[in-house]
Amino acid sequence: MKIDRPITIAVIIFIIILLMYFFVVPKYHEFRDFQVKLGKAEAEYNGKFAYFSEVSKIFRQLEDRQESLEKVENAVPPKSQLADLVYFFQQKGTVSGLIVKNILLTKISGLTSESTVQEIIFSLEVMGNYQSFKNFLSSLENSSRLFEVGNISFGSQILNQPSALLSQAQTQTQETQPTIQQVYSFKFEIKTHSY
Repeated sequence: MKIDRPITIAVIIFIIILLMYFFVVPKYHEFRDFQVKLGKAEAEYNGKFAYFSEVSKIFRQLEDRQESLEKVENAVPPKSQLADLVYFFQQKGTVSGLIVKNILLTKISGLTSESTVQEIIFSLEVMGNYQSFKNFLSSLENSSRLFEVGNISFGSQILNQPSALLSQAQTQTQETQPTIQQVYSFKFEIKTHSY
């Protein structure tokens, strides 16, 4: 029995093509799908790695600037401590040479979903001379807390008189002298914020 070569070659080629079609091609498609999934996972990993490296970089920068963040925390504190603010105003007024007659809380804005910053407005009435008032405003400006002064009005209802009323307030800033000073009454509003 003689085997015909061209027919055998054709049958072998046909068998090879069938084996490739049923065994190799599905494995090749599986391999391509796996490569696509691997590429997506690698891209996701690279994205997350870049994100977390950026977060750690920002965290290190924040740690380096901790002092500045504490200043911001002091400028706009997280809770409105009204008693501390009243004490601060009284203390700065006394140190500046003013007599604090009245401190009224005029407005506290509520927290909303749009704004987490709370606005607090005090109305103050003090007595003293212009220089003392200027010193008080300077101390507010130089404090670490943010204050906004507005609606300043003054009157000269108190005439020239010895500085007996102001002697208590001025003992901390200067020696008491028996001079005559012009004393005025100042009314103004101070706005500050908390969150």
